[in-house]
Amino acid sequence: MESQPVLKAEAISKVYGTKKNLLYTALDGIDLQVGKGEFVGIMGPSGSGKTSLLNILATIDKPTSGRVEINGTQPTALREKELALFRRRELGFIFQDFNLLDTLSVRDNILLPLVLEKMHPAELEQRLAQSAGLLKITELLDKRTYEISGGQKQRTAIARAMIHRPSILLADELTGSLDSKAAKDVMEALEQLNTELGATILMVTHDPFAASYCRRIIFIRDGRLFSEIRRGANQNSFFQEILDMLSVLGGSFNDISQARH
Repeated sequence: MESQPVLKAEAISKVYGTKKNLLYTALDGIDLQVGKGEFVGIMGPSGSGKTSLLNILATIDKPTSGRVEINGTQPTALREKELALFRRRELGFIFQDFNLLDTLSVRDNILLPLVLEKMHPAELEQRLAQSAGLLKITELLDKRTYEISGGQKQRTAIARAMIHRPSILLADELTGSLDSKAAKDVMEALEQLNTELGATILMVTHDPFAASYCRRIIFIRDGRLFSEIRRGANQNSFFQEILDMLSVLGGSFNDISQARH
């Protein structure tokens, strides 16, 4: 018997109005579940609705209809202060552009989510050491973010997103601004967080190489679920399955060449 999913979305629809009062349906009846410890990717052509879906799941936007539950809580039912606390404690975010503060050291950037939690200094240091060690950035802790590479910035951002041990980690095109080696390092680090710490991860990506690190991929097209594939033992085979599915889906993809793999 499976336990309650960490994230559950039911019949999610999102309709936007335009200046001419025309309606645009970005999402149309999406059902989705993410179980504890899963590593799930969401892919689809440009304009398929994947960013709209992530924004709703991340509580940044609200659905026009349908409901989202995270650990049994409906974020849309929370008041503003409650929602801010819920986001801070339950969700971890990783963005394409890192969102790090240049005025702070790598150490202070990572610890930022815990500043308001009044945690014992020994616990802070323990968590910092574990996160930095897993992400191979221990020697960078005293550097400023403008002194480190893009891949190191993204690993710092992942450490910051995980330091408060959120229920689910939400990633948006996290390899989009990285070169192939940095992307590989970042995805290997994320996979390690999933396998060693049991981190639950939901990642939106257009990059088939990054997606090949997921255990399950959900494809959407025109705001609707299109198909789903699961990874077996062979990552190379899964990478090829992803490419095949993207060719079926059509649309414009930034297809990362086989050289990345």
